[in-house]
Amino acid sequence: MLALLDARAPKECAAWLARIGHTPLCLPPHPALPAPIASHPDMLLFFAPDAILCTESYARLAQKELEVISRAARRPICAIAAEYGAQYPHDVLFNAARVGNRLFCLPRATAARILEIPNQAICPVRQGYAKCSVIPVGENALMTADDSIERAARAANMDVLRLSKGHIRLDGYDYGFPGGAASCAPYGGTDEILFCGDLSVHPDALQMRDFCAAHGYRLCDCKDFPPTDVGTIFLI
Repeated sequence: MLALLDARAPKECAAWLARIGHTPLCLPPHPALPAPIASHPDMLLFFAPDAILCTESYARLAQKELEVISRAARRPICAIAAEYGAQYPHDVLFNAARVGNRLFCLPRATAARILEIPNQAICPVRQGYAKCSVIPVGENALMTADDSIERAARAANMDVLRLSKGHIRLDGYDYGFPGGAASCAPYGGTDEILFCGDLSVHPDALQMRDFCAAHGYRLCDCKDFPPTDVGTIFLI
């Protein structure tokens, strides 16, 4: 599968992805975003059921990469007129987490085109970095360290594994988020969830593996470096 990756991700991560049979594709950064997250896939793209969304400016900047992604996903690129602001929450246009037909997001900061997707239940949360904060496990389960996402998911009758906060590296910040360190296959095609870094040093490693297994997924990790937020590894 095509594996979308932050251009600043550890080189060992791209090598690991290639070693296990995926094709890494590093995304170029968007200059309007803070440098540590400027090429995080979950900041740059949103995978709607019928199209892949990005800003008009990013469609121009990453034209070649987006053509590759569109072919792999068999879906068109849809560039929207909205653009990033320099400060949170104006930088989280696309950082919404779609799990099954539920959308976890900070509605006031999410691109209108995402909120307008038909046949989805919007689950408002306080966390603007919703996709960073969620590891989807199938269509009715997720793992998160965020209080508001946990409450919203439980209210939606989902199975939730609450994770410890921290323990994930993100250069330039105190810590990163679990969703940003894991993979997500928005259009299916795999029973693996990949974890960027050595899961054995995370305090919830055993519970995470058991939770994934209970929902029919295998949690696979890279042993070459500490758990690291790379803005979600999207598998297409």
